[in-house]
Amino acid sequence: MASFRRYMRVPRELMPTEIFKQESQSPGKIIVQIFLLQMFYYLTASVLFYGWSNICGYELNLKQWLFTWQDIDFSNSFGISLAALWLIDSLICVFFLTVIVGRSKLAWDFAITIHAINLIVVWTHTGLFPSLAWFILQLLSTLILIFLGTWITRWRELKDTFFEGMVDSESSSAAASKPAFENSGNSVELRDLEAQK
Repeated sequence: MASFRRYMRVPRELMPTEIFKQESQSPGKIIVQIFLLQMFYYLTASVLFYGWSNICGYELNLKQWLFTWQDIDFSNSFGISLAALWLIDSLICVFFLTVIVGRSKLAWDFAITIHAINLIVVWTHTGLFPSLAWFILQLLSTLILIFLGTWITRWRELKDTFFEGMVDSESSSAAASKPAFENSGNSVELRDLEAQK
């Protein structure tokens, strides 16, 4: 029994905590991040579709709604509702992108990778090239994930550096009650940028 347990143990370098401690460009970490983001992308869409089908009284058909493009159509309310749910899914996935990736430089790469994998999955599942409406939806979803993901991860990266103490209620209320010339303890050095040419 002890020898079998030895083979079932995960090597230390493949433990999730070890993978996330690696540098940002290591292949193991990137593969795990892509897998997690794709999993959360589909899981969030599944939860949204489940709730929407229960509220609106539709029969839940997750496999078709997730992995095909035929229902995405802007000429009826059902297709528009599915498109809106996919856009809400990309809004929610901005949070997952921020938590899992956390780097503004990599937000573009991961947002495009999520949608490229989705294209491959849909194309192989249906056997047909997706419609123009599906591509427009994916483009909008990609833009939401790219721009909001980049903005939020950049804000999170810069928060500690530039915005530290600005939200502190005690220091901001004390600084607001005093005139600017009396705040000598919190002086800010201003430089003439034009003279530094």
